[in-house]
Amino acid sequence: MRFVGLFVGLCLVLSTGAFAAEETEKTDTNLLDAITKGTFKLNLRYRYEKVDQDGFDKKGQASTLRTMAGYKTGTWKGLEVYLEFEDIRDLGFSNDHNNKGAGSLWNGVTDRPVIADPPLTEINQAYLGWKPIDSLPFRFGLQEIIIDNHRFVGNVLWRQNHQTFEAARGDFTGVKNLKISYSYIGRQHTVTGASLPMGTSHLGLSYAFGKIGTLKGYGMLLEYDDEPHWVKNSMTFGAFFDGNAKLSEKLKLGYRIEYANQTDINDNPNSINADYIRADLGLTVSKVAFGIGYELLGGSPGDGQFNTPLATLHKFNGWADKFLSTPAHGLQDLYLTINAKLGSWVLVGMYHDFSADSGGFDWGTELDAAVIWTAPWKQKFSIKYSDYNAKDHATDTKKLWLWTSWGF
Repeated sequence: MRFVGLFVGLCLVLSTGAFAAEETEKTDTNLLDAITKGTFKLNLRYRYEKVDQDGFDKKGQASTLRTMAGYKTGTWKGLEVYLEFEDIRDLGFSNDHNNKGAGSLWNGVTDRPVIADPPLTEINQAYLGWKPIDSLPFRFGLQEIIIDNHRFVGNVLWRQNHQTFEAARGDFTGVKNLKISYSYIGRQHTVTGASLPMGTSHLGLSYAFGKIGTLKGYGMLLEYDDEPHWVKNSMTFGAFFDGNAKLSEKLKLGYRIEYANQTDINDNPNSINADYIRADLGLTVSKVAFGIGYELLGGSPGDGQFNTPLATLHKFNGWADKFLSTPAHGLQDLYLTINAKLGSWVLVGMYHDFSADSGGFDWGTELDAAVIWTAPWKQKFSIKYSDYNAKDHATDTKKLWLWTSWGF
């Protein structure tokens, strides 16, 4: 919790004038109405997934249904409660894939590829929200956390069991264009059902420069309690600038540049001194967006590897999930993207060229594509495909998903 004092101190200093200026009148309901007149949430997501991976004589396939039901109370004296139930149900092919479940959740399959959606029923989120003033909301308890673009902390929303954290969060927005955010995480609940105790802090300070973009600096101390995970203990400091420029009514330019450095801390038995670089440039023409980007996760046998074990990793470095941890010689990812919104249809395409940061290795290439259709009744239907062509890393892998989602 090394960043707690810094977060509180900054909020107190910067809020001196902001608190006085902010409207203090509340529109809270009474306690009974807050409890009984809240908001219900429901989401159903069915998915069929098929994996054809070299090294396995048999293909992997899974048919699963995720049911989420949640209830958020109204606000009473700045307080609100949210409770969310989650059930992942295996609807077939339970022995046709390795579900990678933690402990008793594992199905014991080893001769088929991994599809990491073990069946389970759990309370997914249960937290208390507190807003003493509008510009300083807090959240305490079991919760999904998304920080920035998911690169360091995310909820892994692609997998059927979302990642959650036992955590405390706070955001301060009481000064124009400035935002200060702090998260303390005491336990990570992974998509495979593992429960990992830790003491992790993330502090971010961002400032918006009008229409030009936003500059943000951040620091993260990642500390697992249990020895098998000490190899991931690290300290990361970085900054990014992102924004977009409107060139005309139908033409927009987007950009992002980011740098971070990661070192080992405390009980980590390995030495780490690795860099992270990301650069994105995008051009949107009417409803079609084109992009080119580069991402580096530094790595070498001598200096260790840059890793982000709390991230939504499926979002980065290809949908085939061949780089959930950084290879010993690091990772460079040069990618091209296209995204088109055509009425109720969304078309997505990506191409990745992977290589090592050190050692001169060629990790391979990957092609990803998806088509999503939203029906008039707001239900989504999609087909998604990934084809990883291996060179010096992993094995050739093809993945196919058919899914549908509906909720309110």
